[in-house]
Amino acid sequence: MLGEEQISLSSSAFVSDAIFFMKRNNIRRIVVRDNQETYGVFTVDEALHHILEGTVDIKLIEARKKKPIAEEDFDLKRIVSRMVKENSDFVLVDKKIVTEKDVVKSFDWDLVDEVVSSISNEGIVIPPYTRLFTAIEIMVKKGVRHLVIGEKEPMGVLSARDVVFSYGEIGLNAETSSFIQPSLVSVSGDMKLREAVKIMLSRNVGAVIVREDQVKLFTLRDLIKVISKHM
Repeated sequence: MLGEEQISLSSSAFVSDAIFFMKRNNIRRIVVRDNQETYGVFTVDEALHHILEGTVDIKLIEARKKKPIAEEDFDLKRIVSRMVKENSDFVLVDKKIVTEKDVVKSFDWDLVDEVVSSISNEGIVIPPYTRLFTAIEIMVKKGVRHLVIGEKEPMGVLSARDVVFSYGEIGLNAETSSFIQPSLVSVSGDMKLREAVKIMLSRNVGAVIVREDQVKLFTLRDLIKVISKHM
C-alpha cells in the first residue's frame, strides 16, 4: 500500500516545533490537525519562508500551510492526476500521506523508454561561498527546492530539506559549502530514465545532476509529470 502514516501536530504548536518534528522523523510534511479538523499541511516549503522571515515562533494556526488535498482510495492514476493538477507533492488518503517519492517507487519504469535529457531542466547555480540566508532567498523567490552548488563544475546540491533540517545547528551566515557531500549524484543525459530512477531512489535524493554542456537536473516533480503521461 502507498504512503506512510500521517504525522500531525496541533494548530497550537509552534513552527519551531514542526521543524523539530520534521527533522526527528525525517519527513518533509506535517498535517496540522485538531481532533477531526484538518487545517492544512505544513511542509519544508513553508518552513523556508518562516526561517527567512524569522517567524518560527508563531503558532501553526497562523503559519503558512498548504491545503489538504485528499483522495478516498489508493488509486495511483487519481493520485498522480491530483498531484499534477494541484501542483502538489502529496495527497492524503485515509490516515496516510502519499508523496511523490511513494509514487515514483511504485510505478513500473520499464514502461518508459525516454532518456534523462528529455526531462532535465537548467539548474540554478550558486558558488560555494554563498551565504545560507542568500540561498534561502533564492529558493523562496524562484519557488525551487534545489540549488546546484558549484563554479566551473557542480560540487553538490542544496535542498530545502537540508536547510530546514540544519536549522538551529548551522547559522544563516554559514557558507553553502557546508552542505557539499563527498560524492555527487549525477547521470549522463543519454541514460535511460528507468536506470536513472534506480540511482535516484538508491541514493535517497530528490534531485539528480545531469552531465551535459550546461548544468541541468531532474527532480521527483519531473518524474511525476512523466508518470502522468504513461497512465
